[in-house]
Amino acid sequence: MATRLRYKKVPFDNIGKSMFSFLLAELICIWVVAIFSLFLLPTVIPLHFSFNGTPTSSGLNSTLMVIALLFSVAPAIILVAALFRYELLNKYPYLLVVPAFYAGIKSVASSRKGYWINQYFKILLVAGSYLSCILLVIILEIYTAAQKSYINGYLAVVIPMISIVVVAVLLILLLKDMYKRMAVESKAKKRRR
Repeated sequence: MATRLRYKKVPFDNIGKSMFSFLLAELICIWVVAIFSLFLLPTVIPLHFSFNGTPTSSGLNSTLMVIALLFSVAPAIILVAALFRYELLNKYPYLLVVPAFYAGIKSVASSRKGYWINQYFKILLVAGSYLSCILLVIILEIYTAAQKSYINGYLAVVIPMISIVVVAVLLILLLKDMYKRMAVESKAKKRRR
């Protein structure tokens, strides 16, 4: 017996498709940098730097592959979730439920639910793209530092800290705006009744 889908599949609009492609391209770039580092950097490279930028320890260039793997986890999860968003929401809704989104999606018209699901995942793709861009900059900075045996110590500390704050604020603001627009649509639906 087949399970009944609760949410009808609606494809991403051009912005959603672009954000998906952009995130995928960033993920590929992270791996390209890591793979090229195996061939272009010496076997032993500086890996840890003091705040004044001088190397304090070294290791194998294959360490950049481990860094690329770690940097790939969040973007890969976002890509898979966006690709299989309807399957996940229909079979395992508890995995992706954000209380405000779940409450809001129940009150919009059935014909608009796919639109709002796509809006939610487009916001996740935007946040994932921004995060991946920062991770790409970090791995490029590590690659450059390994070549020069020097890193801007403040840059290596400040970029990750600022990026986490910016991604969190961006995500909160975009979700808040989406919830407001969803509430307006829900109220309009109730008035029509």
